[in-house]
Amino acid sequence: MANSNPNYAKRIAALFRSSGLYVGGVCVSGAQLMDFAHRHYLGGVAVCSVKLKDMMTVNLPHMIGQSYDFVYLVSPNFAGICSSLNATSLIMPINRVNLLSTVNMFLNLAEHTPMAIKKQIDSGAVDEKRTILKAKNLLITRNNLTEPQAHRLIQKKSMDTGRKMAETAMIILNS
Repeated sequence: MANSNPNYAKRIAALFRSSGLYVGGVCVSGAQLMDFAHRHYLGGVAVCSVKLKDMMTVNLPHMIGQSYDFVYLVSPNFAGICSSLNATSLIMPINRVNLLSTVNMFLNLAEHTPMAIKKQIDSGAVDEKRTILKAKNLLITRNNLTEPQAHRLIQKKSMDTGRKMAETAMIILNS
């Protein structure tokens, strides 16, 4: 969790902890976040504001690497840059359910595909194109992605994990 306002960062970290999520650290600067990410190289989800005490965070995903997924908490003043972030974002004020669902989505995408989803896909009981479209629409609506960004997220997560795109889409929809 990274935010230039330490009290706000601590409140969001407390929300995650109360929901059973592990919070590795609370940072107020980009330097702290980069140091944390390099010491904890196995990856995770970085939830951060667009501006930290020492930098704008738009380049952090490239600087830290692919092991971390970024969720940006964007003030209405910065809402116009969401499409250029190339990452998931939530516009403030943040809906608790959307924040937790987004973080859980990334955590679930990092795990193995649940057997129930595999069985549905393998049996042909799922309209794969429709499932992918629904997942894209959810990402567009909830996380302020453009259609190409939503498609790329599903595609990239599928390639990273060796899943079919429909499996990844179902995990997104179930998160």
